[in-house]
Amino acid sequence: MRRIHMLAGAVPLFAATSALAQSQFITPSEGTRSVSATVIAKDAGITNVNASDSRRTNGFEDFNESLELKASKQPQYDDTHSHADSNGSGTETSSITGSRISAEVRATANGWTQATGRGYATGNADFYLTFQLNRFARYAVSGDATADTTAGVYGGSTSLVYIASLTTGEPVLSIDIGNTDSDSVRRKGWLFPGPFTLQGDVSALVDAREGTAGTATSWWKMDIQFFCPADYDTNGTVNQADRDAFLNAWNAGSLDADADGNGVVNSTDRTTFLLAYGSGC
Repeated sequence: MRRIHMLAGAVPLFAATSALAQSQFITPSEGTRSVSATVIAKDAGITNVNASDSRRTNGFEDFNESLELKASKQPQYDDTHSHADSNGSGTETSSITGSRISAEVRATANGWTQATGRGYATGNADFYLTFQLNRFARYAVSGDATADTTAGVYGGSTSLVYIASLTTGEPVLSIDIGNTDSDSVRRKGWLFPGPFTLQGDVSALVDAREGTAGTATSWWKMDIQFFCPADYDTNGTVNQADRDAFLNAWNAGSLDADADGNGVVNSTDRTTFLLAYGSGC
């Protein structure tokens, strides 16, 4: 909705301030992050490998784990006579602070057999978090994901990452793809205080049988950062440039000026932003 130009009014101007001055925007309440892998390799009584492993944290400290299993490295594997093999892996690097959540996860699986046998593998990584947004905030979120699976074998790959308000159900970031797909999202906006959920996982599975071979991979990377609500350009500083940029967007009727997030640009958005701007951070 296009609105006529209005002057800034009596909102005070002030020197530039750090938009991260109050950095405890979020408080995590519960969550889990993990990586896991499974490999199975069997053929005509020669090879009988069945191994799995996982690593997990229920805390909020940085989680940097990489787990890879190879059937050929297991003690039951016969390098000379085995006719099946498989590899699976899960990798995660993630961080949670008072103003930012970032993560990158990856899963791979591959397997092959000769005329008889089975090469089965899975790889997984996940990130589940519930957190409280403590105050009205500006946010910037990015997400990228890929999934790829070789045709001709049983299996698949999926990449899912989802952030949403538990109060309204409104998504902040939503990517859900599988097999041979990719997606990329960039968004900025404002969020009101309340509980939020982050749910993300990648999985890859290959089950090669009777002379087949295949691979599956999945990956996503996401970052969400919270800023003072008047930091329109999300550069970490609130100054005149933020005010000017917001008013330009508002006068153009752009949804980039929808400060209350109701899908309509009107005087309430202007008032909301300028009050936040006048308050500093």
